[in-house]
Amino acid sequence: MSRSHGDVERFSRWAPRYDSHYLQRLVFEPVQKAVLELAALEVPHPATILDVGCGTGRLLRTAAERFPGARLEGIDAAEGMIEQAKASAGAASPIHFHLATAEHLPFPDGHFSLAFSTMTFHHWADQRRGVAEIARVMTPAGRWILADFIAAGWLRYVRRLFRMKRFLQREQLDAVLASAGLRVVAERRVQSRISVLAIGRAAPTIATT
Repeated sequence: MSRSHGDVERFSRWAPRYDSHYLQRLVFEPVQKAVLELAALEVPHPATILDVGCGTGRLLRTAAERFPGARLEGIDAAEGMIEQAKASAGAASPIHFHLATAEHLPFPDGHFSLAFSTMTFHHWADQRRGVAEIARVMTPAGRWILADFIAAGWLRYVRRLFRMKRFLQREQLDAVLASAGLRVVAERRVQSRISVLAIGRAAPTIATT
């Protein structure tokens, strides 16, 4: 994922202990379960899957079982996370891991039928550019499953109080998506605060005369 230099170093140091952290059971496992369920509904047979901010590769390892035959790619900005992901997956794993950021995805246009971003979007240094990159590498019928805190209700006030600008309000997110030709097509909630959104291409506008 794209983080400040300090964030990257912190996540690299965290990598060896990341999968055993209590947040896995409390937050990440329920979120990843919802992500995979929504992904299977939206794209039942994906040919190619990308995880943006893959961390230690836990979600992709589960996706490999759920979507056999799919080509799986993961990127993360933290070198320690990529090293741990490769070690956890093993040499025989079909998953490919790359050191990269959301703003500069090392893949060709229209390559992925399914993309994930789970609890990483708020770390991206340039969210608008990252969204544009996701749109670029998605196939026309592809889906991006985004799971993160989207400021709504009382979270709007927390966001303003602590100046948490990277936790976008829903209307702000919709505007960023629209600028890249994307829109939310389905959504779920996890633990009432975390949004899991299926994002696809916006319908083309038909000119009238």
